[in-house]
Amino acid sequence: MRKGVLIAGYYGAGNTGDEAILSGMISALKSEGIKDITVLSRNPEETRGLHGVDSIYCGRRTKGLASVFRCMRRSQLFILGGGGLLQDYTSRVVPYWLSRAGLAMAAGTPVMYYGQGIGPLRTVKAKNLVRRISNRVRYITVRDEESRILLQELGVNQVPVEVTADPALGIVITSHGHSLLEKAGVSLSGDKLKVAVSLRSWEGEEQYLPVLVNALRDLRRQFPVQYIFFPFQYGCDEGVSRLVLESLGTGEDCIVGGKHTPEQVAAMLKEMDAVIAMRLHAVILSALSCIPAFGLIYDPKVKCFMERAGIADYSVNLDDIVKDSLLPSRLAAWLAKREEISQQMSPGVAEMTALAARNARIARDLISS
Repeated sequence: MRKGVLIAGYYGAGNTGDEAILSGMISALKSEGIKDITVLSRNPEETRGLHGVDSIYCGRRTKGLASVFRCMRRSQLFILGGGGLLQDYTSRVVPYWLSRAGLAMAAGTPVMYYGQGIGPLRTVKAKNLVRRISNRVRYITVRDEESRILLQELGVNQVPVEVTADPALGIVITSHGHSLLEKAGVSLSGDKLKVAVSLRSWEGEEQYLPVLVNALRDLRRQFPVQYIFFPFQYGCDEGVSRLVLESLGTGEDCIVGGKHTPEQVAAMLKEMDAVIAMRLHAVILSALSCIPAFGLIYDPKVKCFMERAGIADYSVNLDDIVKDSLLPSRLAAWLAKREEISQQMSPGVAEMTALAARNARIARDLISS
């Protein structure tokens, strides 16, 4: 007797953005009456503790696949998502995730892509795989129009494709952010603007980081600012954050220490006046409270979300930072308009939040049918 859903994604790997997607997904599914949820994870024990759902090892190559297949055969629906799983920055990503979708099909389990971000897809092999497997799933929801267009261009035309929104928008903030920041070793300066900074390592950083540091210094000369760095990928983001922090050379800036749930990170970001972010989900989790973000665009997905939130003007492509001598003035103009930008975001964020809930209703309908 089949029951419940099985979810696959980049979970149990210490990435706050992906865990935020899962948190929002679980909350939305439960609100639709779907309580029996199992997650494929790199760290099942951590996933069980963090999200309060059952979890099994995701399987790498052939290890663990027998258990995954048995779980698929017991499930009413296999969910691939959400997030940017189908992209080929590295060659093994697309085959890995689509092999899980194919395995679910072999188990006779319907497959749904849930709030996916599709692309970039640069190789013929990746494009062919996405077209072939995606045309066999039951339903596809994507988190932006660009993903829908890419699927259409690839020839994915045998299955419904609907634009919804990122599942992380389903997170409801209940924690007290100020207390969490204090526990994380952050001492807030009451007379200064609190600006969160979320960075990640990326190609070309030896060129754009010095420009960014100078822009942050210039911003501080114009506004009383305290910078608070939020690592989103544990074990990776701390390095680049500390490099920029030390380059700023003041004792009042700091890095948020320790591990936190996505809801707790959202609660801490709620205490900020503004956010400068490379990480997509730093923008999304701050948008839950309409905290204005300035995007450092390393991937089109960040710009796509900012466009839907009505704040795309407050961003710059990483490739352009070195050439754009106007970065300091653009940051200053953005920070000066932060209250106006917050109000500007509200309609777009509300619309996307409603669409994020739509993902779960589609999953419920697929199970019912």
